[in-house]
Amino acid sequence: MRNDHPAPTGGTPRTVLMCPGQGAYLPGALRHLGQVPAVQRVLRTVDAHGTALGGPRTSVGRLLTDAGAPDPDRLVRTDPLAFDLATYAAVVASATVLLDLAATPVHAVLGHSVGDLAALTVAGVVTLEQGVRLLHVRDRLLRDAALPAAGLLATDLTAELAADLLRAEDLPQVRIAARNAPGQTVLAGPEDQLAALGRTTRALGRRATPLTSRTAYHHPLLTEVHRAFRRLLRAQPVAPPTLPVYTATVPGPARTPAQLRTIAAAHLCEPLAFHRSLSALRLAGFTTYLDSGPRALLSTLARAGLPGCTTAAPSRTPVGVDRIRHRLAAALR
Repeated sequence: MRNDHPAPTGGTPRTVLMCPGQGAYLPGALRHLGQVPAVQRVLRTVDAHGTALGGPRTSVGRLLTDAGAPDPDRLVRTDPLAFDLATYAAVVASATVLLDLAATPVHAVLGHSVGDLAALTVAGVVTLEQGVRLLHVRDRLLRDAALPAAGLLATDLTAELAADLLRAEDLPQVRIAARNAPGQTVLAGPEDQLAALGRTTRALGRRATPLTSRTAYHHPLLTEVHRAFRRLLRAQPVAPPTLPVYTATVPGPARTPAQLRTIAAAHLCEPLAFHRSLSALRLAGFTTYLDSGPRALLSTLARAGLPGCTTAAPSRTPVGVDRIRHRLAAALR
């Protein structure tokens, strides 16, 4: 996953490749890229290593190359491990294609939620095999934890308004999970409390959309899972990143092995401050923000939070190499 260009210094404009989390799964997202060698390698490795570890029941390669594959809601209910692996594989494969096709350098990667694991893979910190193994371990920990029904709710509230509403409605178990943009805040908590909060939010004339998620990520509910995952990560070898790795949980790039390992587990408990991370990158001279997902989720957030910057999602909707190259050229000219 190399992009062999040194990062510029001084005031030279920079480009960051953004790696989305679980919202990146789209049935058949890679069906027009299935014959690209780099994409084939990712899908075959994920499926082969996943099978060797005892699952999932569904082929990740089929999920990402067949438009008739299960939709996100169905897949997360019936085979959550396949959902996680397909999300990871889709982002890593798409990011690899973008790095290969970009005519000008990409200078950093930025992960969002569980997309941090894809960002670490793209930057060469962990291998594909490690990524698959970590997702298998995380799946076992989540299943063994026997967590209550919980999830995520996206709103068009500011973080301040969301906090006020949580206090007014007396919902102490609901927490702010992500400050994604000035007008997008994601909340996490038990399903019944999120449902009540959603009704209240919509009654105020605001948007509230349940997100496809197996649990309430970025929430203290996962504290014990987080601790167990962190203990396992201590034994994982990590390589020096080939690109600086940024995350939405802490400002600045991760540099030390301990920081890089911390990133891989942060999505379980740590709240996201994606807008803060984007602002820090802007101050560091990053002016172009490329989304490696098929849904343009992060490029939409970057466009909302960074007026005047260049944003693009070259892999949005299933497209082939020529279309991706054209979109990249338009974004990076």
